Amino acid sequence: MFNTEESKGLLILDLDETLIHCSYAPISGSEPIAQRGLFYLYERPFLMEFLTIQSKKYDLAIWSASKADYVRWIIRSTALRHFQFEFIHTRKHCKVKEDSLGSLKYFKVLTAEMLEYDRIRFLDDTPACVVPIEIAEKVPEYRGEAGDCFL
Repeated sequence: MFNTEESKGLLILDLDETLIHCSYAPISGSEPIAQRGLFYLYERPFLMEFLTIQSKKYDLAIWSASKADYVRWIIRSTALRHFQFEFIHTRKHCKVKEDSLGSLKYFKVLTAEMLEYDRIRFLDDTPACVVPIEIAEKVPEYRGEAGDCFL
């Protein structure tokens, strides 16, 4: 399943507040790229350029704690639709734990097969949900602001 023969690494990308932001109301000064029901979808500026550069060095993958239909909509509506992914994981691929207050926490636990890559990066705005946490890189939270890029 995973292409480990080439020298490329694996770059796993979170969606919400990392690559995109959805809100229930328009954000002043920013133009949504799509709307679905009550959701306004914003793509982090320069996402296409970022993905193009990274796809030369890494096999790309998506891992979101969101439900599959939402993830499919995000991919179809953003620059993500122009790229191929080693895998697209959703909430059903997460390990779920209940905290002391009864809230569910979703953890993105990498498999041994994923860990066979020589280089692995996992970009997420909440790196504490990634296991092993050592591969997670905290990305500044994206809230739909027009100038907020991480290139």
